[in-house]
Amino acid sequence: MSEIIQFPVSNKQQKSDLDAFIDDALKTIPRQDREKLRFELIKTIDSYDSFFSEWSLSLPADSSETLRKQIYDIAHQKHNRKIRMLKDIMRLTIKVLVAEYRLRK
Repeated sequence: MSEIIQFPVSNKQQKSDLDAFIDDALKTIPRQDREKLRFELIKTIDSYDSFFSEWSLSLPADSSETLRKQIYDIAHQKHNRKIRMLKDIMRLTIKVLVAEYRLRK
């Protein structure tokens, strides 16, 4: 039987360069519309959230510590790639939302 480890281990909230990018993209938008666009971005990202941030890692119970570390390291690398993809999606989505807003106004 294998052991299930929830991955990632911790979910730390932190202000990132992505937040700065979003704030910069929205700074020319009036406050009320800015909040609407931010909400649309959040809705879009929430639809991807579990794919990018929730998955489990199954390790064989009788595996050596070295093998367990290797599996964990590979999973961590894969997780980092997924998070970078999510950030790219967020950057592109906010660009599209702002462009669509400007076309409507």
